[in-house]
Amino acid sequence: MNAFLEFLTLHTPLFYFNQSVWRDEAFSYFMAKPNLVKIIITTAQDFNPPLYYLLLHLWIYLAGHSDLGLRLLSLIFHLIGSYFAYLIGKKITDRKFAVFIFLFYLVNPMLLYYAFEMRMYSLYALMSTAALYFFLFKNWRGYTISAVLGLYSHTFFLMLPLSLAVHDYVFRSRKKQLFLILKPLLYFLPWLPVVAVQFVKSKESWIYPVDWQLVRSSLGNLFTGYQGTPWYFWKYTFIISLGIIFLGFSGLRKNKKTAAMFILPVILPLFLILSYSMVKRPIYVNRYLIFITVCEIFAVSFGIFALKKKTRRYLLAVSLFALTVYFNFYIVPFRKKTDFKSALREINASIEESDYIYTETPIAYLETAYYSQVPDKTFVYNPQNTAIPNYIGVNVIFDDVSRFTFPASFARTYLVKDDASFGIVVSD
Repeated sequence: MNAFLEFLTLHTPLFYFNQSVWRDEAFSYFMAKPNLVKIIITTAQDFNPPLYYLLLHLWIYLAGHSDLGLRLLSLIFHLIGSYFAYLIGKKITDRKFAVFIFLFYLVNPMLLYYAFEMRMYSLYALMSTAALYFFLFKNWRGYTISAVLGLYSHTFFLMLPLSLAVHDYVFRSRKKQLFLILKPLLYFLPWLPVVAVQFVKSKESWIYPVDWQLVRSSLGNLFTGYQGTPWYFWKYTFIISLGIIFLGFSGLRKNKKTAAMFILPVILPLFLILSYSMVKRPIYVNRYLIFITVCEIFAVSFGIFALKKKTRRYLLAVSLFALTVYFNFYIVPFRKKTDFKSALREINASIEESDYIYTETPIAYLETAYYSQVPDKTFVYNPQNTAIPNYIGVNVIFDDVSRFTFPASFARTYLVKDDASFGIVVSD
């Protein structure tokens, strides 16, 4: 029994639930801690809208300072999204095949990974799925609410209603309905000046350039959530991309209007983002486009359902489901975060009242402060007073974390490195 539990927690996606938080998750926690007004003001200095942080702020009252408890909010969003996927599946296929779509959505590697992370991407995926559901059923109130919530979850969400508007123009060309599709953007207007400022500030960025390898593999990259390791998996993401294209065409042969509802939100935003990234500056990050992953799931599922022979249909569905589950198990070791939790557990057990904790660089600060039992005595060692880049997030939340020298007198300072190892500096 113990061996089985160890296997579940160390070798399956459940590992993500309890592994050490990484910098972006710690950033979410610190963003969500102040009062609601302060969260909105601080978020305006970041690159994401405030909805997730506001919800996390309320969730903290239930979950406290627990990795598992705080991440549970994202899992709840994912489970609700899976239910919406089932409802969409019933509408576009049949009740039995809708069960496959529910499971296919549930175990999708991209969605499942962010279902265990303390970030806004699971909420973003949920609102994308809900917006598609309400759009499909022409429930405009539900569509407007979910799309507005999606816009305030992540700025890139705005490409989904724009894509749906193109779909409606191509297949209907009714002005009233076009207005209803684009109506959520009106509620986002107050935040647009913030988006403009954020976009200018984002020129100082960590985002990697887009190359041909990524372009030709982008569909598979988005479907799997592949992050570049192991390096040899790029060839498989290319093959997956070809499979997605094939099944997309399969769906179009069965019903152009239904298939295009999922295909257009894939190809139009992806073309724009990749083109801008290659011509101007890189803005492609797969998690920023998680709504494309959602649409890929439905495009692939509908393409499978479009196969005429039921035997082939269900054989392919079972095979893809099995391969997806296998990938989820296989990729776990490659998604392990740096273990600041264990390092700070050791430090917290021996730290004394006169001691301090410094991080060797700003990169390690947020995780260290998150796990530190003396966050008010946790700082960045910055002897050259080097400006900390905004994208690291430290100076968005904290006003004064840099220290130029170690403490005077006989204090001990735990110096934490970026790899979570640490040493002790004793001041004379």
